[in-house]
Amino acid sequence: MPTRAGAALGERALALVRYPWRRLGFRIVFAPGRPGLRARTNTARRVITVYLRSTDTPERVAHDIAHELGHAYDARFLRGRDRRAYLARRGRPHAAWWPTAEGSDYASGAGDFAEVFALCYSPSPEFRSLLAPKPAHPCGLLRRKAKR
Repeated sequence: MPTRAGAALGERALALVRYPWRRLGFRIVFAPGRPGLRARTNTARRVITVYLRSTDTPERVAHDIAHELGHAYDARFLRGRDRRAYLARRGRPHAAWWPTAEGSDYASGAGDFAEVFALCYSPSPEFRSLLAPKPAHPCGLLRRKAKR
């Protein structure tokens, strides 16, 4: 359970996210920081857990939330053909969508999609994908449904 300050930080960050996340049917919870882990999405339980650190800014946390919402959106709406089309738009048609190991997803299609989603729907300019360069127009890479 996060402290009051942590919960307040989480709520401030959530207010910065410009995607109507409740439509995804996921719950967002805030927890104390964990080394090496910013956030995670449990698609089976439809829960996004964001791990807060005392040094986090609302913009950084908003990015983490939006990244995880990208995974939730992926799980809820994307199918194989959508993922293949996205990878082609990113110039990486043969890249793996899912991470091949536990840990960071930044070198996978899923992680890149989540980072592009975060660029589109949060105020953070941060971009951590290792799959492809930071896009000039991230919202244009997302499916029409995601842009609503």
